[in-house]
Amino acid sequence: MSKEKITYNEKDYAIVKALKEAGKPLCLADICAATGLDIKPATITKTKEKGLIANVGKLAVLRPTKRKAFTYEFVTEEVAVRENGKPYDYTDGEKKILAVLKDATEPMTLADIAAKIGVEKLTSGAINSLVNKKGNVRVAGETEVYVLANSAPVSFYEFVADVPTEG
Repeated sequence: MSKEKITYNEKDYAIVKALKEAGKPLCLADICAATGLDIKPATITKTKEKGLIANVGKLAVLRPTKRKAFTYEFVTEEVAVRENGKPYDYTDGEKKILAVLKDATEPMTLADIAAKIGVEKLTSGAINSLVNKKGNVRVAGETEVYVLANSAPVSFYEFVADVPTEG
């Protein structure tokens, strides 16, 4: 039984070089960026079968994705009153949100408001009472925003061996 001869191509050399120079595992997108080539998953599979690289696992990575977000606008600074005639209490956070929206020249997303207040993130829970109970803020509309979200798990590969030289 004779062993079938393995042929190596330009992409094998480029993939091995990229992984070797990186010194760490790379995903397919990173390999494409490092080589400047459009490498397909089937090419990676063939390079693995040749014993030049190895799959070292999968990892969910952050990728930019679009989603819809509400925009909010200021209505009034008048203190809302409960059904029993007592005024609502306002948290420090609500007071900050009202101050930002009062000075805004256009509707703002929660991310915009958070940036102006100086916090990393605001959830809808931080503004719901101002919209639904107290009436100081209203939903102005929707917009599309980019956020980082976990993608489906992505395979990572590492260098195993140089392309053999003939001789």
